[in-house]
Amino acid sequence: MKENILITGVNRGLGLALTKTFLENGNIVFALYRTMSDDLKKLKRKYNEDILLFKANVTEEKDIQAAYSKIKNITSSIDILINNAAVHFENHRPLLEKTDFEAIIQTFEVNSIAPLKVIKHFTPLVKNSQRKLIVNISSEAGSISNQTWRESEYGYCMSKAAMNMMSKLLHNRFKKDGVKILAVHPGWFSSDMGGPEAPITPLDAANNVVKTILVDWKIDDQIFVDFDAKPMNW
Repeated sequence: MKENILITGVNRGLGLALTKTFLENGNIVFALYRTMSDDLKKLKRKYNEDILLFKANVTEEKDIQAAYSKIKNITSSIDILINNAAVHFENHRPLLEKTDFEAIIQTFEVNSIAPLKVIKHFTPLVKNSQRKLIVNISSEAGSISNQTWRESEYGYCMSKAAMNMMSKLLHNRFKKDGVKILAVHPGWFSSDMGGPEAPITPLDAANNVVKTILVDWKIDDQIFVDFDAKPMNW
């Protein structure tokens, strides 16, 4: 059955790959992007009416509101909402003494606060759907109990831990409405964030994530899971 999928951060990397995968599976994708890319243009030419593009900086609530106003006039439901947009400014893992706190603030804005803004506005459409699923693309970096080797990446790790807490709070808030919340670790894949040494491509990661998303989840099933739908440690 064709479903309506909303994805943020679709111009490259995992977001682009998720968009491509859901389109190939015959779904309709409502794609939010901050900057247009050639690859996104190619998907639009190929899939035409099945991909609807909306320019939105997810840190700006007015942009999210504008996208919501347009989308609610097109459809009454979103089956799967995927908060994918993210940043990682600490690939070189600076020591505390060289930490850029402005970058940390920006990381929290994108990785932790922006997803909550998106959910605030689009949850009514999710509630109207059959699947009723909200997916936050998290990371093993947000697992506190698994941090046995990192000594830095404060902004990224802390922001993903905050996203995980957000996911738990949303579960508590929306389970009575039948809305399932997932926080999914997509694995280490090659991208601007993951670097070229990663063992899999964004498309590989997207295929794994989509399989996990499409599991027949129950409301009280695990929230924080990996790309094989296996429970992650908080």
